[in-house]
Amino acid sequence: MKSVFGVFLSFCVKYGMVCGFVCAFATSVVASAVAKEQPVWEAGVGAAGLSMSHYLGADESGSYGFAYPFFIYRSEYIQADREGFRGKLFQRENLRMNISLNASLPVNSEDNHAREGMDDLDPMLEIGPTLQYRFYQSSDKYHSWKLDLPIRAGLTFDDFDITHRGWISNPSVVYSGGDSRWRRLVSLGPMFADRRYHEYYYDVEQEFVRGGREAYNAKSGYTGLKLSMSLRRKFNRVSVAGFVRYVDLQGAANEDSPLVKATDYVAFGIAVHWRLAESSDKVHVKSSF
Repeated sequence: MKSVFGVFLSFCVKYGMVCGFVCAFATSVVASAVAKEQPVWEAGVGAAGLSMSHYLGADESGSYGFAYPFFIYRSEYIQADREGFRGKLFQRENLRMNISLNASLPVNSEDNHAREGMDDLDPMLEIGPTLQYRFYQSSDKYHSWKLDLPIRAGLTFDDFDITHRGWISNPSVVYSGGDSRWRRLVSLGPMFADRRYHEYYYDVEQEFVRGGREAYNAKSGYTGLKLSMSLRRKFNRVSVAGFVRYVDLQGAANEDSPLVKATDYVAFGIAVHWRLAESSDKVHVKSSF
């Protein structure tokens, strides 16, 4: 049985996944496209619901609902908001490098037929630098195209144990558009990971071999082609966001794993945020990158 700390840590990762996965892809850009002064901090409550495949290659999915507080913080070098936590390492007019996060929910193997009898999948946090190059921005600064080049380390959490599970990268072409109320985001790009990352999801050790599930050693390489789309509508104190993510696994390095039961992955969700308080101090936020 997990300790209280383990349960709390799992909740925190789940919460980060909702704020990072649902809200980051759903809201895409919290600030308006035009530079302006904004509160140093904002606080409020949110609720999110999503449906997603258990993991890349799973033919079973789960639905989740969350209610949570949120806190937004803005400074010159660090921002923590619906887009996630970002530490800016450097920025030029069209080039920026920051530290970004992503996360995934745990999977109970009892709930997934392909993984029945195997170890559960713990919540995973991905963290690492992302190099961003903006190669087009409209004159009104409401529309832009950029190239994202991230590399993240995958870390799983089980009580006090934190385990490095390898590296993953998803170079993408990203379109961002809209005004101070409407924001749209579309990104497309391939995913790649090393063997250590893939083995966590696709390896089958000899002790878990059974009828229809032979032993398998995962390989590094191509993971799939990811398409993400999101839309956000901002009102006075309330914002509503929705997203859809699709990954095509055809031709993936581990497509022949017995744990890959589907060649596509689908996730979608919606989030609502209600701002309850904000600071009187303001900070000048540059135009969205």
